[in-house]
Formats: sequence, C-alpha cells, structure tokens
Amino acid sequence: RGTAGPVLIVPLFVPYDHSLRPSHVPEERVREWARRKGVKPADIAAIDPTPHATMGDWCVERVRISERRIEEALAPTESASDSIPTVLINHFPPRNDLIRLVRIFRFGPWCGTRSTETWARRYGAKAVVYGHLHLPATDHLAGVRYEEVSLGYPRERGVERAPRTYLREILPGPTDEERHSGPRWHAP
Repeated sequence: RGTAGPVLIVPLFVPYDHSLRPSHVPEERVREWARRKGVKPADIAAIDPTPHATMGDWCVERVRISERRIEEALAPTESASDSIPTVLINHFPPRNDLIRLVRIFRFGPWCGTRSTETWARRYGAKAVVYGHLHLPATDHLAGVRYEEVSLGYPRERGVERAPRTYLREILPGPTDEERHSGPRWHAP
C-alpha cells in the first residue's frame, strides 16, 4: 500500500516460446534462420526446460499458471472500478513492439511470448518492469508505463556510472509532465 492506495506486485517467470519470430519462419526452423545471420542465443545452451520437452511447452505452462494466480489474486474485487492496479515484473519483454533489436533482429524469437501482449491492459497494470534486451528504456503505451531495467553485461556498460543512474522509480511513477509515448532511452 502506497500513497496512491494498494497495488498488487506480480513477479512472473514466463519464458519465451519462439512465437515472436516472423510468420514466414516455422518454429522448427527458427534456430537455422537465426544462425544464417550469426545469431546464436546463449539461452539455447544455458536454459534447460526439463521436465518440459521444449521451452515452448514450459512457456505455455508458465502462462497458464501466471494467469490463474493473477486472476485469483484479483478475484476479490467487485468490478473494474474497484480493481487493484498491478505492477507486472518479468525477465522477458511483455510485448513485441518493445523489442527494438535493429542490429540483431533475428534474436526476437528468444525475447518472450505473444501470450503476454494483452496482460498490462487485462490485469490493470500501472507499470510493467522487464529486462533481457540490455537496452534500458521507458515507454508509455496505451496508458501503461513499461520499464526495461536490465543492467547488461559489464562489457556493455562502458564508463562506470553512479548506482543511482541505474535506478528507476516504479511507484508512484513519473508526473504527467514526464510521460510521453517513448522510448526514452537510458544510457547502458
């Protein structure tokens, strides 16, 4: 409970499922498609989806579990006007339009799932916090603030920065004057 009233903090663990690939690329060929341009995501070797057969299977289960838990947590509210706002937190971006990887476009299939595209609106998010892209930015889309807060790898950070430059205020959030559609980039 903050100065603006209660908010439900929702930590998620929804991985990726390759659904963010271009429609002309079949899922079974997504790795080959990426490798043709030198993209070899470390996640392929670093993350083991066991006991699931694939990352896609694991993602489907995590989406199902997360939706159920959020809906149960929000169930006591009587109507949309009574609903408790949320802050959704996940490692991967929740929307495809937040993935701006111009130089490594073929990395997109390892950046989340289309299954979370509507969650901010559906679950009344005041803010959505995520990482993975190593491109810190703030976006305001359809009345929701999206914060990409990853630190990146040490080699990506360049000159040492003061710790405060990495911090973002999530709640209560920026004033109306600070809002814009974005992105507003934050130096890595």
